[in-house]
Amino acid sequence: MNDSGFITTNIDVYDSEEEPWKIYSRGVPCGVADDSLYRYFITKKSSNLGNWKLRDEGKPVHRDSSSSTVVIGCKKKICYMINNNEEHREDDGHYWLMKEYELSNVILHLFDDDRRDYVLCEIKKKFIETCLSEMGNVSEEFGAIQV
Repeated sequence: MNDSGFITTNIDVYDSEEEPWKIYSRGVPCGVADDSLYRYFITKKSSNLGNWKLRDEGKPVHRDSSSSTVVIGCKKKICYMINNNEEHREDDGHYWLMKEYELSNVILHLFDDDRRDYVLCEIKKKFIETCLSEMGNVSEEFGAIQV
């Protein structure tokens, strides 16, 4: 696969050896070069998420809207964690989120076998002061986090 402008390919976002800020810096900004925006990556699916931990089991993505019965894929929210489920933060007061999008089997069968094992991931640096309520949800799910 080749990079296609705003989607970066050939990077394993689940690699436990590479920190999310390094992966993020290799992504292409969409629109304005702003660190608060998502950066998009196409990567191989992995059952080993490394230091990324699921925040939910995934929600269906519908063709037109949530009322549609046609499911085209699944979206999962994932958070970067270290040291016994502590959410990783750098000193400048942020943490890392990822959303993983996977196409449904109904659509995947249209692709070549070698292209079925990929997902679209978007990684974003979230600033704590703009998302304290979201931090509360993460704290409840993964244990207390010092703010």
